[in-house]
Amino acid sequence: MKTTLFKKAGLLIAAFMLVASLVSNASVGATVDYSGGLLDGKKLFNSGGPTNGVLTDTEMTDNNESTSFLIAKYTQGPSGTFDHVNYDFTTPQTLKAYRLKTDRSNGIVIELYDNAGIKIKRFDISTTDGSLVEFPEIATGVSKVSLAHSDTTQPLKVYEFNVYDQIPTPQPEPEPEPEPEQPSSNRAILVVTMNTGLEKEFDLSMQEVNSFIDWYETKQAGSGKASYAIDKHDNNRGPFKSRKDYVLFDRILTFEVSEY
Repeated sequence: MKTTLFKKAGLLIAAFMLVASLVSNASVGATVDYSGGLLDGKKLFNSGGPTNGVLTDTEMTDNNESTSFLIAKYTQGPSGTFDHVNYDFTTPQTLKAYRLKTDRSNGIVIELYDNAGIKIKRFDISTTDGSLVEFPEIATGVSKVSLAHSDTTQPLKVYEFNVYDQIPTPQPEPEPEPEPEQPSSNRAILVVTMNTGLEKEFDLSMQEVNSFIDWYETKQAGSGKASYAIDKHDNNRGPFKSRKDYVLFDRILTFEVSEY
């Protein structure tokens, strides 16, 4: 019985870890672009406080959370409405989600009106961290959207406010462009340092360099010629048909290959 219970617990743990891994991997390397909201860059009408009746600037709708707008603290008016900002759409809209980032989350509502000015939806808002939130139900025929608060002690600081007719989807982070590989010339500079301290430098093909290394390793193993002829090619060639530098195995202290 104990063995069966342990097996079941193990399967449950494995399943949980798999789901957690899938969720984690789905979010890695993906971001949400919140632009494309219906209020992007729009100036909202401000109702309430000392600036009642004027348009706001775009601090709330610029997709920049470092800017903000203060909605005045709530004061009871003759209509009993909250202090708010609102926007009138030129044509009725279907709203599916909102995004709101403020300095607190109490007493905030979003109200939606039709083209006759009749309130069709009211949503009490509690998520104000700037993330995208779907409305509990899709609202159609919306001609006006209003953001209001009921705090009588202090104004509401709004960093971002937007509504959406489509749900933005996470987009994968673009892969960084790989550094272009430098084309290889299949050549190298061979520097042979003799035990006297003299350095001999040769500009050779990699085939020639590998031939030199093969000779050196063969001789080090105890066989092969005592010297090796390295073609100087055009280096200080002068009037000669060819020039070769013969290096002696027992005079070589070290050598260096710099491929380019």
